[in-house]
Amino acid sequence: MHNKYKLGFSIFCLTILSVSMFAQKNTFSPYSRFGLGDFQSGGFGRNSAMGGVGIGLSSSYHLNDLNPASYTSMDTLSFYFEAGINGFKQEFQTTNTKSSFSDSNFSYFALGFPVSKWGFLSLGLKPASFVGYDIYDDNQSSSTSTTDENYTKSNISGQGNTNKAYAGLAIKPIKNLSLGMHYTYFFGRIDHYKVSSYVNDEDAPKFGINQEIIVNDYVLDFGFQYTYDFSETHQLTLGATYTPQTAMKGKDNYESGTGTVTSNNGKILTISDVIDSTDEDYSENAFEMPTSYGVGLSYTMKDKLTLAADYKTELWSKTISPKSNAELGDAEKMAFGVEYIPNDRSARNYLARIRYRLGTHYNKEMLIIEDQQIKDFGISFGVGLPLKRSKTSFNLAVEMGQRGTTDYNLIQENYTRFIFNMTFHERWFVKRKFK
Repeated sequence: MHNKYKLGFSIFCLTILSVSMFAQKNTFSPYSRFGLGDFQSGGFGRNSAMGGVGIGLSSSYHLNDLNPASYTSMDTLSFYFEAGINGFKQEFQTTNTKSSFSDSNFSYFALGFPVSKWGFLSLGLKPASFVGYDIYDDNQSSSTSTTDENYTKSNISGQGNTNKAYAGLAIKPIKNLSLGMHYTYFFGRIDHYKVSSYVNDEDAPKFGINQEIIVNDYVLDFGFQYTYDFSETHQLTLGATYTPQTAMKGKDNYESGTGTVTSNNGKILTISDVIDSTDEDYSENAFEMPTSYGVGLSYTMKDKLTLAADYKTELWSKTISPKSNAELGDAEKMAFGVEYIPNDRSARNYLARIRYRLGTHYNKEMLIIEDQQIKDFGISFGVGLPLKRSKTSFNLAVEMGQRGTTDYNLIQENYTRFIFNMTFHERWFVKRKFK
């Protein structure tokens, strides 16, 4: 099969399979109720096992979307294809309740290939943020009497996600210096609902909130990497990324009011008497993506050891966000990771050729609830399983962490994620000679 047909077939598979990926539920967290939901940190299988580092990482074995400048490390004779799936378990607890949920789904697709001796291209499709929560509030704790007083109960729910399709281009203008850029198109839909009704009077009008958020715009981000060679086998790489604040076109339609007709499950209200309504339809500033800065450093002993660290901040406090009852603060992330290969050239001992990975991360998220900024801490580990005589590999990662707290009337989320991905290599660009 000619290379152009292989490329077309790969893009076709990526597009078709992504339909099932975006139709699935990827979170059950009550924290996804705010803004555009739970944003995904990015990165692929290798990054996940190493704590989410990637700004200073480059490798001829894997794609790395955390810094577009890393694409210059691709093998100039190979075509790359990566795909991943993940499973997760979330446990939520307050001071007196506990619940757990789990699911599995596709997570991303990406491909990469050289376009010249100095230029490299990567295309990908992956989720950007998730919304998926279902809360029942009987309001009994705030009622002085549940027999004589006509108090209310509420069903609060939300669903949907935003996605991003990106094209990344990287160039190497001089030796050891790489420059890159992503053109990322965001799209998707999120729905939030709330229905409150009187417990002792089902015929009374109900109060409801319906909110529809639609994203449909693009963002640019930039990156660079510079590698200093101590020797042929020892390298130090410094990387940095920058994303400018971007006004996003889209819809943020919000409506609150009273009515009597609800959906079959009682979670969506048909509003007849409108109390408050806003309709920002494809305006230039319905909401904004924040300015972000990132820096990363990695030390590599070729085919033996990699140590990496990242720091990134996102200035959400300066952005316009969809209407919600949460304050936004500036987000920060710190991550550390290590990869170790006992003996990459071992012919008889397969365990020695496995890539063993370990990492940790600490996030201060953008959400501020009850005057408390939500924090997330986690550890991760995994392995890269190479195929014989090939750069193709299967990668496994497990991430465990804690988000939030039970203090201050908040919710603590304990999570476990299982990530499986394949990095496929095929030599496409070899000129064959015939005698």
